[in-house]
Amino acid sequence: MPLGQTPYIFRGGQEDLHRLFYSDPTKAFAKVITIPAGYGVIPAGAVMGLVSESTSRVGYYVPYAQFDAVGNQAAGISNAYGLAFMVNDPSTGTSVNVTMEDSYKFAVGDHLVAADSDLTPKDLGAITAIDRTTYTHIAVITVTSACDSETQAKGGAVTIQTTTSTPYVKATGILKAGVDTGTGENAKGAQGVLVIQNAMLYVNSLYNYNADVLTDLSWASADGQYLIL
Repeated sequence: MPLGQTPYIFRGGQEDLHRLFYSDPTKAFAKVITIPAGYGVIPAGAVMGLVSESTSRVGYYVPYAQFDAVGNQAAGISNAYGLAFMVNDPSTGTSVNVTMEDSYKFAVGDHLVAADSDLTPKDLGAITAIDRTTYTHIAVITVTSACDSETQAKGGAVTIQTTTSTPYVKATGILKAGVDTGTGENAKGAQGVLVIQNAMLYVNSLYNYNADVLTDLSWASADGQYLIL
């Protein structure tokens, strides 16, 4: 995309330059998955979770969010793929404001979880409405259960639940190659390939990876710089 008519030099960077596999990638056990619209470019090596509850999207996969017992590791770029950060402090209300673009990650019926850097993840229940008409720049998402006074200052965010028990997010596998799900109103989603077993991956090439991921992938083990599935 052009950056303007004033003369300039733009020194950009490329994505997906890290080597993900130490083992032969053709030997990995993998499956084709569907990813909802609105998550933009998700890089190879992203940890993914399986949507656990939704009226229409059970069986879809979304980027894993690093929510744990102390909440979100606030605002780090490596853990933001699956999140929509709050643009209000919802107190204990049943509505959450997010950017208009982020709102297209969600659909009515999705079950959300909220957290910030201090608070235990809170089950918000199902989305009952998404208002994209009242404001031009933000969307208001109405949920079934009250928020827990998450704040913007502490990285308050919501994501789709990928398990039905606390912390309401669970890793299922690793994305084999980067995909573009689109952003905003015209996003269409994507099909990807999820690595499940029989692979040896470089830990430093993973996105959204933390100690909880290793626990969730109970068949996996860590060996120095490698994740062995």
